[in-house]
Amino acid sequence: MPKEIKILLPDSSANEIFDILIKGSYNKNIPSYRFEIWDLEKDNPDNLLAANFIIQKIKTIEKDWIIAEVFKEENKKIPILLKQKLNN
Repeated sequence: MPKEIKILLPDSSANEIFDILIKGSYNKNIPSYRFEIWDLEKDNPDNLLAANFIIQKIKTIEKDWIIAEVFKEENKKIPILLKQKLNN
């Protein structure tokens, strides 16, 4: 059963990426995570509303990643947690 943990990341700016790697014992296949911050002002030349901006950005995600969680917008920045797809 999955367990939830809380980790603290350093302050970051838009377009900065944190890769979160989890190692398991017995060579267990565990997905990696990626934390990104999407900037509504910097990456949004069409001035889309937040929901439309997120939809547009999701289309640009690499095929090896899926959205795990979209966090609350704060100061025109949207934190995103991605989960790596496992190749089983």
